[in-house]
Amino acid sequence: MRLICPNCDAQYEVPDEVMPRSGRDVQCSNCGQTWFQHHPDHMPEEDSDAAEDDDFFPGTTPQGTPAPVRKQLDPSVADILRQEAEAEQAARQSRQAETLESQPDLGLDSASETTESERARQARDRMARLRGEEMRTAPEAKATAAAMGSRRDLLPDIEEINSTLRSDTARRNAAPAGDVATAVGLDTPEERRGFSVGFLSIVVLATLLIMVYVFAPKIAAMAPGVDPYLSAYVAWVDNTRLWLDSQLQIALQWLDAKALESGS
Repeated sequence: MRLICPNCDAQYEVPDEVMPRSGRDVQCSNCGQTWFQHHPDHMPEEDSDAAEDDDFFPGTTPQGTPAPVRKQLDPSVADILRQEAEAEQAARQSRQAETLESQPDLGLDSASETTESERARQARDRMARLRGEEMRTAPEAKATAAAMGSRRDLLPDIEEINSTLRSDTARRNAAPAGDVATAVGLDTPEERRGFSVGFLSIVVLATLLIMVYVFAPKIAAMAPGVDPYLSAYVAWVDNTRLWLDSQLQIALQWLDAKALESGS
């Protein structure tokens, strides 16, 4: 059989077997137009009255016969018919997307024949959806929100975990001097500030004394007047180092003796 697109007049030759006897929706691969094609053995019968009307020009009636009065359609009925037409078009597009495979020529497949009872049931379902969709939307939305809330309660709170981690990090990044002050039992801010100042002062003073000892020859060369004092300071530091070395040797010997006694 031959299919002719009503939009672009493209023609396709297809076997009669692919077309169900009840007809089906087909799509033009050239322009994408979709239309309902009847089986060649079950073509719709043309209205005889319409054929007779074609003998007259538009807007004219046979002589001696008054033109029939055209009845206006009720707006509510027209709205229902329009909704039904839109639903039918949407249903056809949905069926075409589900049952037709994309092919280079027509996009046809070997779907099963649609019976009259199936088409009637689909029409009833569409009308039911048009009337009851809004009423079902609110309960379904509430059920979905409740399900999401229950799943959210089963999982841990990410924001609470992040805030706990941030507070722990902030406590670990506190000033080192404050940690030392806490270790020695200084709790008030004034006590901690005084301890920090004293601790830093001792560190700075020890650093200066070490630098004076190391650079004593250069300082004496630049300022000969302080040479006696520097010499006395260097001698005192040397004696202190020797004394600490001797004490360390004594302590090591004592530890060796204790280790030998415990080993024996």
